[in-house]
Amino acid sequence: MKGIFWNSNGLADPKKFRFLSDLTLEKNLDFIAVSESGKKECSHNFLKNLCAGKDFLWHCKPPTGRSGGMLVGVNLLTYDIGEIEEGIFFVKFKLRNKSDGYQWLLVSVYGPAQQDSKDAFLTELVQLCTKETLPMAIGGDFNII
Repeated sequence: MKGIFWNSNGLADPKKFRFLSDLTLEKNLDFIAVSESGKKECSHNFLKNLCAGKDFLWHCKPPTGRSGGMLVGVNLLTYDIGEIEEGIFFVKFKLRNKSDGYQWLLVSVYGPAQQDSKDAFLTELVQLCTKETLPMAIGGDFNII
């Protein structure tokens, strides 16, 4: 399993876009989880180029207000996808490795920068972790400090 969790602070810059595309190809990434994508929606061509033409399934969580947004994609040659769940502060993929049948959860988080929303973020994260029994990889921008 190779992947990246990255706070891109927007994906409009062609250098950031190229970085992800080149990294996906060079490191043979199995997943990409981008926080603060700033994207409300993404075209098929944009997503296909972002993952260097690999067969990825994508989920786009649009930003709320001026910041935020998450973009998570997984390689369909590596994983079967059981379900995708979107919370206020997370996107969760239930995955099964095609090579060995191992099941696990990929969770991308984007915590609020505003102090008054931090309790809601932590509550949602605790509820997510409490209800799940599968192992999980959680990453992203927690904005805790």
